[in-house]
Amino acid sequence: MLRIELTENNFQINGISFKFPIAVDSLINILGECKKHKAKYNTIFTWDDLGILAYSKNESFVESLCALYKPNEYIFSPKNVFSGQLKVNNDDALSYFNNNKNKRIKLFKDGDKDAIVINEIQAYFDFFEDKLKLIELSGYEKPVKSEVPTPLHVDDKYKSLEAHIKQWLAEIGKIVDKDNKYYNLAHGITNSDIKTYLQLDENIDIPDELVNFYKIVNVEYNAVTSAICFFVKDWQYDLIPFKDIAEEWQQIQGLQFGDDIEAENLAEYSEKIQATDYANSNWVPFATGRNGDYLLYDTKPSNKGRFGQIIELQNESWQRNIVAQSLQDLIQNQVDMLKNGQTKMYDFIIEENDD
Repeated sequence: MLRIELTENNFQINGISFKFPIAVDSLINILGECKKHKAKYNTIFTWDDLGILAYSKNESFVESLCALYKPNEYIFSPKNVFSGQLKVNNDDALSYFNNNKNKRIKLFKDGDKDAIVINEIQAYFDFFEDKLKLIELSGYEKPVKSEVPTPLHVDDKYKSLEAHIKQWLAEIGKIVDKDNKYYNLAHGITNSDIKTYLQLDENIDIPDELVNFYKIVNVEYNAVTSAICFFVKDWQYDLIPFKDIAEEWQQIQGLQFGDDIEAENLAEYSEKIQATDYANSNWVPFATGRNGDYLLYDTKPSNKGRFGQIIELQNESWQRNIVAQSLQDLIQNQVDMLKNGQTKMYDFIIEENDD
């Protein structure tokens, strides 16, 4: 029976010690002959009877070794699943993984804590529908921390806004751990970001207050959800990364009806806004409900409204309501909500991460 063992002091295959990368010939000597599949970027070696795969960049050494626990139908997949023993610190690998949550790490920024590193070797556990799919062993390289840009100075007129933002982030931090995969806070925008992404159209820029907001808080896109978000009328609006504002703005413009707009569609618009179509091009999106709804910064209100008021654009209902008189008021609303214990909306983020 094939036996793979990973301990604090050694990595062995059938009692013979190895370090990654492993010579292909050495593996063949131990595991026997294998199939070889030449892919575009690597070569895959397959041991059908053992349920083992190995990946190589140069056909001489393998950088990773996989034990397959769930069959799949790739051309290079082994015919059988892994039936040997894979031990981590003298315990069954899956049992060790389940019993040592505190030792798990993320290999990918937006991923789960799905790997364990021992003796400079990482064991990555891949699951499908809560069942173990494979365990991949490879050499571990500590991630290189990228240099964090020096934060831009917030204009003096927005110092009060800055204080509110920091309080808001502090309240979120009390609920969602910064190690949570959905805590996607990034460093504030740089001068290069402003130069590249400020302009939405020939005559429309992201307003100065929003620019200063993003000097303090920006996010990296997460395909599922975001801890850095606003809750309005029981709906979650995730902060849009600064670089994506123009794209979201463009999507809204693509929904304009022009001469085909029907008056009844405008009936529920707040009298504080100015619009004769699906949206006013001077509304700047900064948070998305991921369903066609947005929070918008209003730079061209009606004579009953005010510059910088926050509009909730509801796609299907055609409602355009003012949900905060200013960006600062919106943030204060979030702070008050969290301080009052209204945190149920974060349950998914916390529970999903714990799983």
